[in-house]
Amino acid sequence: MDIDQDFKKSAEAGGGRAGKAMLLKYLNGKRLSKGESIKAKCYDCDGMGDSGDCDQVDCPLYPYSPYRQKNDKGDDALPQK
Repeated sequence: MDIDQDFKKSAEAGGGRAGKAMLLKYLNGKRLSKGESIKAKCYDCDGMGDSGDCDQVDCPLYPYSPYRQKNDKGDDALPQK
């Protein structure tokens, strides 16, 4: 796997929010669990921890995002049966 070194440096320099360690683990060629993968992708999408809370309620990962609004359980983003 050939990782863009600038991207890897951005991840290393990013804020210390949830997902940073998981993204770096992935960029270093390690396997991630499903939960770790979600946190790593959310960290990447969040701008390496520089953004505020996630407001991407249309994202399929929103209900599982560690960045969603603290008072939002994500229930409204789950499909209704």
